Amino acid sequence: MVQAAAASNDASQSTRFALAKFRPTALPATLVTRSAVQDQLTAGAGKRLTVVVGSAGAGKSVLLSSWAAARPADTTSWLSCDNADTDPVRFWTGFIQAPQGLAPWFGTDAADLLTMDGVMSADVTASIANDAARLPLGSAIVVDDFHTAAAGVRGAMTDLVERWPAETTQLVLASRIDPPVRLHRLRMSGELCELRDRDLHFSLAESGSLLANFGVEVAAADLALLHQRTEGWAAALQMAALSLRGTTDPARVARALEVHSHAIAEYFISEVLDQQPPEITQFMLDISVLEELTAEYGPDQDVPPGPGGYIVGIRPYFLSVGQSFGPIKSKPTAPRRAAFRQRSSNDIPRANTPPVTHCFRRPFR
Repeated sequence: MVQAAAASNDASQSTRFALAKFRPTALPATLVTRSAVQDQLTAGAGKRLTVVVGSAGAGKSVLLSSWAAARPADTTSWLSCDNADTDPVRFWTGFIQAPQGLAPWFGTDAADLLTMDGVMSADVTASIANDAARLPLGSAIVVDDFHTAAAGVRGAMTDLVERWPAETTQLVLASRIDPPVRLHRLRMSGELCELRDRDLHFSLAESGSLLANFGVEVAAADLALLHQRTEGWAAALQMAALSLRGTTDPARVARALEVHSHAIAEYFISEVLDQQPPEITQFMLDISVLEELTAEYGPDQDVPPGPGGYIVGIRPYFLSVGQSFGPIKSKPTAPRRAAFRQRSSNDIPRANTPPVTHCFRRPFR
């Protein structure tokens, strides 16, 4: 027993993290201060969980880093996740270490329990929650890119959220998809603060400010067109700004407004399409030719695995034009449609899924 514990202890102590894992994203010189969105984050204090859910390039990390920088000193802890954090022991070791830069005593008991057991347990969860309650009032722990770790830690994170001391410390999860932690229960009880793509999208004024910070000035009509075509997507706006910097040529402005930008398509393919399972990628490619897609949440029972689930999974990369409940009506945003079309479906092995036209109870329209 002692030998087993010692072996586990050695294994736990062998875990190494880059210091950058516990540091917020460096803020760019072109940062646009988004006070209204930061106020939404601050409003999550006192709630059991705050989630920031948005597509790749929506500006989640920069927003949270700027929010952390604006908060009182020594009140915000940070953990950046990566694919290695699907290992529960590694993730929770990092979660415990994150606040230790401000509170060295944090998680000492939890780390010992994790070391002895070698697995996450209810005792470890309770110990972490108890220590979070001892942090200074107004503290926050931010977990960025949680989607990369969620598959391996969803159960323990759900348990931790249910025990989280919201009155003392704010827990923030940033992800490309909904964290699997029973959000519906938190929402129904009023214990959830949510920021989503619609909140992260730059307003027309913010788009103008971003271009100005790059030293770019465009006519009001061109700015309005750029905002319309990018739909406030931060990554596309920044690429347009880089393209426009240092030029006043009207023709160059027009080209920057072109939605078939190779740079935008390349970014979306790398950050989104290449990260999806083959069947999801193929489904996204299949529906990219549509101007609008209508589908039920659930598929017909005789058509597995069902595009209803696909729609839910890829919704962050589409512009929703429907309601939160009931039928989903979605269309790919303009830059993303260009990216879908750039990727030839011949490059991807087609999954064993039924033709799209046979998958839905309602017709496309």
